[in-house]
Amino acid sequence: MLVIAIGFMGFNGHSSETHMVTLMAYLTRSALLAVWLLVFVPDVQAEVVLPFGPQGRFDFTGVAEEMIQYGNAYLKRHATAGSTGQELRLVGSSKDALDHLERLVQQAPDDLKLQTALGVALYGASRAKDTQRVFEEAVRRNPSYTIGHCYLGYLAYFLEKDLSGLVKHFEQAIQADPTYLPAYNSLAMGYSAMGNNEAAFRVLSQGLARFPTQATFFMNQAFLYSKEQRWEAAELSIQQAIVTLPSEHNRLLLGATLSKRQQYARAQTVFESILDTNPKSVMALVFLAGTYRDRHDHAKAIALIEQAMAMEPANKELKEELSEHQEAVRNWKNQEKKK
Repeated sequence: MLVIAIGFMGFNGHSSETHMVTLMAYLTRSALLAVWLLVFVPDVQAEVVLPFGPQGRFDFTGVAEEMIQYGNAYLKRHATAGSTGQELRLVGSSKDALDHLERLVQQAPDDLKLQTALGVALYGASRAKDTQRVFEEAVRRNPSYTIGHCYLGYLAYFLEKDLSGLVKHFEQAIQADPTYLPAYNSLAMGYSAMGNNEAAFRVLSQGLARFPTQATFFMNQAFLYSKEQRWEAAELSIQQAIVTLPSEHNRLLLGATLSKRQQYARAQTVFESILDTNPKSVMALVFLAGTYRDRHDHAKAIALIEQAMAMEPANKELKEELSEHQEAVRNWKNQEKKK
């Protein structure tokens, strides 16, 4: 069945073996704050999924990679006879390298990037408690250390399943730096995971008051509205996001939302406009096929799915989608015979 998958989808989609043990990947494996709702587009049954998940949250992988590079550059500049050749890694840094870096951190307690590098490397070495200790000491020394609060928020959840701790630290991150966009989005999703959508909407409104054209805030509003099955409000939020971020993904979500509202003609216009600019958009073809199927134009629907399969002949999901459409034709014909 063709679905919009609504949920906490992870933080930026990386899934390589190296990243799987970084903080971002740990989020994905642990299904942090799992919301996992499957919201079905009416009368469409296929195995093609369009993820409708939160946008613009704190990017663990991006921060981790940058800080590991910074830490290695710092180690090279401060190498000693016994530490030459030591190198930090996202995964599995040696104990010698970590011990040397921790000594350097103690000598430079105001270097926030170096402290972050240490925390990231310790986490990659499966030393989560030490990671927490490093960031706690960093925010104690520097209460305005925004990234430190972000890491502590998620560690509170990982180590103690403490959603209130997650929310507390992201609130502190915003207090430390009211211009740090990812903190607003992450805090809003934390409140949502606690079942407090009212607070989540309030946080996004605060963000929009400061950044009135920020598309991620509008998309996260739409995400929350969708959880509440408020599809008309979700549509309006997506429309506002598209004004400043007309990405294909956001436009696909707009079309899918219109389909959810049974606004099929408008949905078709959206999907067709995507195909005008990107004729190879398999998702647009599949969703467009769904709108024709819902209006019982099965020949057109099947033709669109076959067009998508010609682009991705090995795609098993498309084959299942085609089978579902063919089954729909048979069922519709049987129903017509009974009339």
